[in-house]
Amino acid sequence: MSQGFPFGLVRRQPQSVDPEEELSQREPQTADGNKRLADAHLSKGRVHNAITRYKKAARMDSDPSYRTDLGDAYAYAELSLKAVSQYRQAIKANPRRPEPHFSLGEVFTRYGKWSVAIIEYSTAVELAPANAFYRYKLAYAYRQTGQVVEAVEQLEQAVSVRPAEAFYHFELASLYADTGRTEEAISEMERAATCSPDDDYYSARLGMLYSRAGRLDAAAESYREAIRLNPNKPSYKRLLAETYYCRGYEARAEAQCEEAGDLDPYETDFIERAHRFTLGGSW
Repeated sequence: MSQGFPFGLVRRQPQSVDPEEELSQREPQTADGNKRLADAHLSKGRVHNAITRYKKAARMDSDPSYRTDLGDAYAYAELSLKAVSQYRQAIKANPRRPEPHFSLGEVFTRYGKWSVAIIEYSTAVELAPANAFYRYKLAYAYRQTGQVVEAVEQLEQAVSVRPAEAFYHFELASLYADTGRTEEAISEMERAATCSPDDDYYSARLGMLYSRAGRLDAAAESYREAIRLNPNKPSYKRLLAETYYCRGYEARAEAQCEEAGDLDPYETDFIERAHRFTLGGSW
């Protein structure tokens, strides 16, 4: 029963209007109206209907954001040449907008054209230096071309821009780990686990890094935390058992192995990856 209304009457909540339903009453007369209808189509997976509406928006208004939206819809439909054409037109109209540069980078990434993707991502970062996700994607492209120093720099900047987001700490930790900077990797993974305390995966990966550094008690604690967060993942129990074996706690190890039971192929692959990572390899 709602409070403040006598006799059990319930306040009628205003209904949010589906933009597609709202705009279907008449043909949209503005670019923004067509964009909203296109967005509604796209949210329901009707990409070709969305393309039609984005086209109308772009014809009605010279704002390059409509061209970028149209390009994104073409990219979604895997019509990459058309997407690139729209992004180029958006850039020509306003070269100071970062979005079409970033979207171009995404298209080139799809086809493994890393050098060109780096150019576009770099421009997007230059135009929007506070966008951590742009920096993350630039770092990823740098890694594909072996430019690890540049990749580290971009992820460090991403962490600086968004210090409360676990994802960027995790990615930087993983890159540090891949380049042998184990202690720095541990620090960043600790931050990731602190920023996202309910994520069992971060706790498990932190345990692997502790194991790599020979800090087995800390590793065991991290694995126990991962198990607490996700008690249905047997590979965590196996990793904890292995840590117990290394510490000489055989009874504890055997109990964990028994509790873990048999591993399915996915969990077996996870354990193999964990072993490689713990021994200094890449995940």
